[in-house]
Amino acid sequence: MFRDGARVTRVGRIKLSPGPHKIVVPDITNLAQEDSFRVKGKGPASLSTIDVRRVERVCEPDDDAEDLYAELRSLEKKLAAINDEIDVYNHRLEHINTMTAEFSGLFGQAFAAQEVEIKALEVMDARATSLAEETYDKLQELNQGAEEVSTQIEVVRRNIGQIDSERKTVVTFSVDISLDVTQESEIELYVTYQCQGAGWNPSYDVDLLSEKTMFRRVALVENRTLEPWKDVFLTVSTATSRPVEAIEGVPFYISEYSPPVARRAMRMKVKKSAKPQPPPSPAPIALAQAPPEPAEMEEVFAEASESASGIAIYELPKPVTIPYDYEPHPVTLTEEELDSKTIHYWYADGMSEVVAQDEVTNGDNVILPGKAKVYAEGDYIGETWIQQASPRERFKLGTRTAYDVKAKKQLVKKEIEKAGLTRGKLRRYYKYKIEIKSFSKKPVEIEIVDRIPHSNSTAIEVRFDKAKLGLEKFELGIMHWKKTVEPKETLEIIYDYEVSWEKDITIVPPLP
Repeated sequence: MFRDGARVTRVGRIKLSPGPHKIVVPDITNLAQEDSFRVKGKGPASLSTIDVRRVERVCEPDDDAEDLYAELRSLEKKLAAINDEIDVYNHRLEHINTMTAEFSGLFGQAFAAQEVEIKALEVMDARATSLAEETYDKLQELNQGAEEVSTQIEVVRRNIGQIDSERKTVVTFSVDISLDVTQESEIELYVTYQCQGAGWNPSYDVDLLSEKTMFRRVALVENRTLEPWKDVFLTVSTATSRPVEAIEGVPFYISEYSPPVARRAMRMKVKKSAKPQPPPSPAPIALAQAPPEPAEMEEVFAEASESASGIAIYELPKPVTIPYDYEPHPVTLTEEELDSKTIHYWYADGMSEVVAQDEVTNGDNVILPGKAKVYAEGDYIGETWIQQASPRERFKLGTRTAYDVKAKKQLVKKEIEKAGLTRGKLRRYYKYKIEIKSFSKKPVEIEIVDRIPHSNSTAIEVRFDKAKLGLEKFELGIMHWKKTVEPKETLEIIYDYEVSWEKDITIVPPLP
């Protein structure tokens, strides 16, 4: 398995007599790359030629649609007969209406000449009304029958369409292997080909323990090759099947810089929940012996190796089954014990609580980008995304609230001087105290970050004595300390600064 493909090897054995033979390996998925087929073998025979053929066959549905077609023809004839009869009665209705209109016109002339009596009109009107009602009733009956037959035709056509949809053309590859066998023996053949429609994505389960981290690698394998993999020996590789190319140099054009909108740094969500209390122990029973603890289930992991270019290969020791579908199937690769240490972090000007992180040192295999479920001493704390880490590279993981350390920042002193006392300048003085209190049972390493105002304007001056604070780093007003707080002790950091500016200058944003 590669990240974006698979190399499939089919193994077969057959007993052959001396002489030329042709072996056919059929029904290979059409997602195989036609130019990637390779054949090797073992036994007293020589390989003459291999021929890769593209085979098309039509798969007929299991149900026969002939009876449905016969029923459809019968219903269509019945519908045509009903429609013909509807036309006849429609013509009859038109004839009745025409006859009634003509009689009414002639009757008026005859009645004026006193050649007919009014009773003749009454008889004609009653007869025409009766014939029209009979015709309307018959048309209604025929239309209802036509609608029922049309519904039956639609059902039959739908059933025929469902059967016809199962009739499809399947395209596969077939490999013809020509052999010359020197003596009767069992021949073993290996057919290997590169295949699309497969791949895997990395996923991780990380349990942060004291001074170490249990790091489990899981491959989410997808098989869309149209071939079900049943009881196959699987090897997972971090390589990709994409071709690599050398890119030629192009001119590097630069222009005026426009700063992008600052984006808020992503942080892993931390689930805060009270630790569940264990249920009360049942009352002891006299002379009863507790059953022995069941042994932990043994887990089998893959054997990992690293190539010269840093590609990791994981060979599973037992066969696995990956069905052909569109779902990822988790396959556990390895579980490693990595060196780690817990460090704390607090940004005094932007965080209300101290967070803890673990600095983990990767082992001998590359860590690919992927999702990770993070636990601390077995308790789930959240899900995050791991960036790619090279072998033996350090990375931070498991950002969570540190309940064993509390921190606060306090304004101790503030002075404001107006213009005149400082030669027409305005001045402000600030003094702060940072307090870190440890409730841990062991020393706590913590990185503390705070900031003071910083300005590129010559009209605004910020005075700050950084030499006496033992800063790890100071840049553009950002102060970094790395401290160790002993168990149940309190660390205090006190610093001050002053800002002065011309009286006609407005500072934005305003100072605290």
